[in-house]
Amino acid sequence: FYDFAEPSDSGFFSNSLFSEFTSSSSPEGTTELSMLPHLADLVSYSIQKVIGFAKMIPGFRDLDAEDQIALLKSSVIEVIMLRSNQSFTLEDMSWTCGSEEFKYKVDDVTQAGHNLELLEPLVKFQVGLKKLNLHEEEHVLLMAICILSPDRPGVQNKALVETIQDRLSSTLQTYILCKHPPPGSRLLYPKMIQKLADLRSLNEEHSKQYRFISFQPEHSMQLTPLVLEVFGNDIS
Repeated sequence: FYDFAEPSDSGFFSNSLFSEFTSSSSPEGTTELSMLPHLADLVSYSIQKVIGFAKMIPGFRDLDAEDQIALLKSSVIEVIMLRSNQSFTLEDMSWTCGSEEFKYKVDDVTQAGHNLELLEPLVKFQVGLKKLNLHEEEHVLLMAICILSPDRPGVQNKALVETIQDRLSSTLQTYILCKHPPPGSRLLYPKMIQKLADLRSLNEEHSKQYRFISFQPEHSMQLTPLVLEVFGNDIS
């Protein structure tokens, strides 16, 4: 994970991070989700990191607070999935957070309430992204482009968001041209943009599974305030 901000820098929201993996649907219904509290804390921490990162994107602070919040709420799970690629290992398809002691596999995530309708495409996404062998600069720019998407729900000043995103996209394309040697650079930009489209589908499935788990009081009470605040508006 990138160390973009202090964990205390929760900005607009309260306190919660790996809820993307924790908040969701269990096929068995009301089984005990042993990993839910732990992964909810991880998601909370990640949300704070994403908020701190967004504040550092040139132009983000020029947006109204309402648009900043709308962009963050709708993109945060996608950015968390992007960020987690840094800790994803192809050898055993696991995420390692800091040390081997904190290694998470798909089975751990199912114990937090998510099912394979999310986890299978998530792992496929992580494998595909890892194989692009992105430079750190490319990874950072992709996260920024993901956040600054003018078509996010609730965004008012779409023109300004689009201007900022276009600038980031141009920077990314220039970086690839100048700094990423072939053959890795071949079609790299369109492949990266396709990953953003894949994230939209993952976001949608995560929302469905989050709604399922949040409707069950015995599970929703295990989510952190920040997770509830950021993902709570998914519930309609």
